[in-house]
Amino acid sequence: MDVDQLFAEDGPLSRVDGRFELRPQQLDMARAVAGALEGGRSLAVEAGTGVGKSLAYLLPAALWAAESGRRVLVSTHTRALQEQLLEKDLPMAARVMKLLGHSLRYAMLQGADNYLCVQRLDRLHAQPELLPGASARVVDELWDWARTAETGHRSALPNLVPQGLWSRISRDPDVCMGPGSKYWTSCLYRKDRERAERAHIVVVNHALLLSGARLPSYDALVIDEAHNLEETAVSHFGVTVSPARFSAIVEEARGIAGASEDVAKACAALSEQAGAFFGALGAAHGRGETESGGRLLKHDSGADSPPALNKLETALLAAAENAPKEELQTQLRLLAARASILRGDVKSILEESSEDTARWFEWSERHAALRAAPLEVAGRLSDGLFAKGVPVVMTSATLSSGRGLKEFKATVGCPEALELVLDSPFDYPSQAALLIMDDLPPPSDDAKYTAALAARCKKIVAAVPGGVLILFSSWKSLRAVHAKLKRGMKGRPLWMQGDTGHETLMEHFIEAGDAVLLGVDTFWQGVDVSGGALSCVVMAKLPFPSFGSPVEEARRRWYDSNGREYFPDFSLPRAVMKFRQGFGRLIRSSTDRGAVVVLDSRITKKGYGHAFLEALPRCKKLSNLEQLADFFKGLAAGETRPPQAQKDAAP
Repeated sequence: MDVDQLFAEDGPLSRVDGRFELRPQQLDMARAVAGALEGGRSLAVEAGTGVGKSLAYLLPAALWAAESGRRVLVSTHTRALQEQLLEKDLPMAARVMKLLGHSLRYAMLQGADNYLCVQRLDRLHAQPELLPGASARVVDELWDWARTAETGHRSALPNLVPQGLWSRISRDPDVCMGPGSKYWTSCLYRKDRERAERAHIVVVNHALLLSGARLPSYDALVIDEAHNLEETAVSHFGVTVSPARFSAIVEEARGIAGASEDVAKACAALSEQAGAFFGALGAAHGRGETESGGRLLKHDSGADSPPALNKLETALLAAAENAPKEELQTQLRLLAARASILRGDVKSILEESSEDTARWFEWSERHAALRAAPLEVAGRLSDGLFAKGVPVVMTSATLSSGRGLKEFKATVGCPEALELVLDSPFDYPSQAALLIMDDLPPPSDDAKYTAALAARCKKIVAAVPGGVLILFSSWKSLRAVHAKLKRGMKGRPLWMQGDTGHETLMEHFIEAGDAVLLGVDTFWQGVDVSGGALSCVVMAKLPFPSFGSPVEEARRRWYDSNGREYFPDFSLPRAVMKFRQGFGRLIRSSTDRGAVVVLDSRITKKGYGHAFLEALPRCKKLSNLEQLADFFKGLAAGETRPPQAQKDAAP
């Protein structure tokens, strides 16, 4: 059976899904995916919201894998999409395959810290004196449960495990003793991995895909939410040294029964020296001047790698030589290797000098870290991820600033990929309206701007009967506006990103129906709410990368040194792409109606403003708050054309 038959109006998908409607864009994408798999080619697909891209790649992939016993790896960025694939889309694909006489097996693998480690659990269970009473009871219950469990994934645990305890019992590859361990037969991660080895389709996330972990071999790779691939790669290829890494090694060493007195002394010294190390970095980089911030690393910071780290490594190796049992020897050597890696990471950051790497010290009220990150990852991805000789399909609703996919493909190191751009099937002229309000004070006058922004947001909320999502480009602005709205807005639920976990926050937002939610960064792309619960998206500012951040400062220098222009080549395209993502939060289904409001005057008063407007789908154009209110009154009355709105569409 070919793809056209799969997606036919009387085909197997329509028999499985009673709500199936033939969408030309979905069929075009499915054909392209099938062609890439059969031809061994790579493919980049920008599929607008509503195309149905998950099934457009899953069904061709499932058929390709099930017919020939091959395996397809599907990588996502967010847990929400993983859950959608595993709970909705893959079961549907399996039912379709069953109609065709095939049995489709699928599984999920996540990063190590998502799994319970029976080795670490057993060690803590044997040392209850290391735990407070409540944690000791949780460990007892988990220890009993793990003896008959079939998966170690955190979501399957019978108890809600506090993060502090979870960090001590979750899987850590650095201390895993592998097949030679007495725990191997009871290893829960091994059971999850063996299921993945038998599956046709294995769902992972980008972090695991790039981690270097041993994944099941695969014959094709699908990267969904591919717009996050570069950012994940930067994080993976970068290095972070935090106080928590020192503390974790010290805690692990102290928790190993039979460790020597020299180990104990080195642990005490390392705890003290690590504090002094980060204190010196903070003093050299102005930590006391602001509550949070970051600065490029100074060569003369006066901070040297803690010498006790080397001493702890030596003491652990010596203790391993004298350990009476092979299992204890292995634990001590693995921990010594971990100390060596940390020592190498500190050295690499302090001594790195290449222009294509950003090195900086960052801090907040309760956090500090020394970090390094590459400014481009195309070469590493090209030599690694895209050099495995298998077809790769990359897709997302937004992969570009609207100027084709050439830039995206070059950025992720796969310039040879075929490309396909598919518009959304939604009818934006009748479903969406755009209001640009360019009369706020300039952001340079911080106090006046914040007051005006909060007052304008309050008026917008009053004009919108449904839910409102207000997107910011900085936490500082978000918190300031939230504080003013909290004092001056009554009768509507008001939340901000971080009030609770993302999933819980979204549930509350949807249930309320008329709530106001303030978000930054990930909320420009991580909110998927249909219906009136999200009726209006407000963009406080155009989402340019933070000009003053250490990474962007390093990037500007790197662009200058390579004869390139930072703003047109990097900053503007990234801002336009994120702007498109923010706009995309509004219309999530064919029945959604709503408006987007932009409050940044630069979109009309700067020469580059047209790049943002031209990147949007055509929609109704509003001129003021009165028309915004009339627009929603018209929706309530069942009208599709906003009353008094201008006939011309935007852009």
